Amino acid sequence: KLKIIDGWPFIYWISDEFREKFKGTSLKKAGKPRSGLGTSNNLRFLRFWWEISKDTLSNKLGDGNRWVVYAKGGPYQKWYGNLWIVVDWENDGYTIKNLRDETGYLQSRPQNTNYYFKKGITYSASGSKATSFRELPINCIFDVGGSSIFSSEAFDYKYLLAILNSKLSGYIIESLNPTVNTQVGDLERIPIVNLSMNKQKQFIDLCSMNIKIKKQIISYRIIEKNFKDSPLIFYDNPTLKDRVIAYLNYENFQRALILSNEAIIDELVYEIYELSDADREQVEAKMGKSIGALPVFKAAKEAYLAQLEDPLAIVIEHIQNLPETEFSDEKVREIKDGFPSLYQSNNDLEEFCKRHQVNPINVWYWLREANILPPGRAAEIALEFLADTIRTIMQQDDDGIIPLVGLPGEDALSQRLEHHCLLNGFTSAQYLQLDGLLGRPLNEYLEHHFFRNLSDHLNLFMYLPKTPFIWHLSSGSYQGLEVYVLIYKWNRDSLFKLKSKYISQRIQNLEYRQVQLQDVNTAQSQNEKELIRHQLQEISQFTSKLDELIAEGYDPKLDDGVGKNIAPLQEKGMLKAEVLNKTQLKKYLNADW
Repeated sequence: KLKIIDGWPFIYWISDEFREKFKGTSLKKAGKPRSGLGTSNNLRFLRFWWEISKDTLSNKLGDGNRWVVYAKGGPYQKWYGNLWIVVDWENDGYTIKNLRDETGYLQSRPQNTNYYFKKGITYSASGSKATSFRELPINCIFDVGGSSIFSSEAFDYKYLLAILNSKLSGYIIESLNPTVNTQVGDLERIPIVNLSMNKQKQFIDLCSMNIKIKKQIISYRIIEKNFKDSPLIFYDNPTLKDRVIAYLNYENFQRALILSNEAIIDELVYEIYELSDADREQVEAKMGKSIGALPVFKAAKEAYLAQLEDPLAIVIEHIQNLPETEFSDEKVREIKDGFPSLYQSNNDLEEFCKRHQVNPINVWYWLREANILPPGRAAEIALEFLADTIRTIMQQDDDGIIPLVGLPGEDALSQRLEHHCLLNGFTSAQYLQLDGLLGRPLNEYLEHHFFRNLSDHLNLFMYLPKTPFIWHLSSGSYQGLEVYVLIYKWNRDSLFKLKSKYISQRIQNLEYRQVQLQDVNTAQSQNEKELIRHQLQEISQFTSKLDELIAEGYDPKLDDGVGKNIAPLQEKGMLKAEVLNKTQLKKYLNADW
């Protein structure tokens, strides 16, 4: 019986009826799982899309642009997303395809190149959560860790995607390989029910809806290529807190719809695989029940149905038929007490509902009623708003360098930020409300926290460096010189501009202040004199570091990426916070490309 499944995995616990499913069509025939490109040098060939010039990013099949979107797996993400990386595919990938060591051995692995740029399914192969599958758009290359699946003519890829994201598929994958690293060979053995195209339609419609919703949700995040606006701009509620809450209500509503659709898919999958009650119980004991099928209370169901726009008939029927229940005051209080921790770490809506075993429609309803703003998510949205707004301001700046302390003819960053916000619809009161979202005064945040937080926020892949597109250069703890620079305008001339304009004027200001304090002998003035002395010393040391960079031939190029361009600055201690770890710093400093 064990030999029925290809490879003879020791899966002794499933029923004979379940085992028979593996005799039919497998994903190997229906979906063609394929391993993708192994560059052998990701630091050299991969970038995040915000590290490069938009003019060099391929947006259309065959446009010949150097950088192509690269599916590299990444964190748990179903239906759509994780398309943050681009790969250097200049001259049809000539350099990668011919990357050899000194003995002539080919180091890279350009596998299955005839599948590059085709639409399909990609997935995250490793992690503590289940394997997650999502759409691979056209005009992408895929990685070994983000291996992909391409449907045969008899199967729509969205039908396969729906099957793969089901509880049953997750159960089969974990049975075939109980480790956290799913292999192509594991996927190939998944049995696929051979439905006619007409009968695949229900799966296709639900999958299409989930992909569309996910695209809409991620369009509010600056890390996404389809980013359109911050919730703080898109919504027009009187206060910023209300704008964030309005957005989270929208997002939770949409995520609840995805989870409801997933519950429908799970039910359809159980039907087409003709699973016995005993086998279904075994799957649900291991994978859990679909949270989108859990009971709801009547008021939540009615409110949710009233807000649905253009829903599929099967979705309306599913929600209408959800069992209704009442919750004890203690249970409701337990759930609501957990709201402040929602969105922190991996505690998203799905995980929260799994932990409390509650339908997401209920959670959406209670959150909307409670009008609670989870502080972690509020701070994240405020950070992304600041990053996008500051980037816009700096792109409009002549040299992409803005000081944190104003200079003659050059307002401080905080002044320019406030002016920009007021010109773009904020009131003075709303601008001041940024403090509340960030959890600290805005000026303090810009001086001490923004750069580190932005770097951490963009740390999306474990083995790739952080890639902040705004850098905070600092002379040291006395803050003699504090400037933000934008990577898109950062070049060798920027070093000379820092010296001739920003450092020179800052020194003049400090020395002028010294003269003003010369005959003042209060305790406060003595402290200020001492501070200025330290600041001038810091600036002198910072200037020496700039001179060293110039003498060493430092000549940053945008396409070289944040890591290589920032490494010399970090080595000399010119950054407000470290970006690269020790291994990355060493590799970038020694990079010969």
